[in-house]
Amino acid sequence: MYDGSLAEDWKAMITFQQLIILADKDGIIDMTVAALSRRTRIPLDILTSGIESLEAPDPESRSPSKDGRRIERLDGRRSWGWAI
Repeated sequence: MYDGSLAEDWKAMITFQQLIILADKDGIIDMTVAALSRRTRIPLDILTSGIESLEAPDPESRSPSKDGRRIERLDGRRSWGWAI
C-alpha cells in the first residue's frame, strides 16, 4: 500500500485503510459513504474522492485482476456498499 501506485493518492490510501478495517470477514463493506464518514470522522469529500479512485482501473497495479480496481460495488443500482 505504501510503495505501490496507491501511495500517490493519499485520499485513496486513507479510504482503503478504513475500508479494510471496517470490512467483514469476506471483505464486504455494506455502508453508505455518509455512514463511513460518521464512523471514521473523515469528511465526505475525502472519502468520495478515495472511493472513486479505488473503484477506477489502475494500469500500474501489480494485480491485473479486475483491471487493478481495489474495490467493486456490491450492487450497480446503488451508490454504496463494496467488496474489497
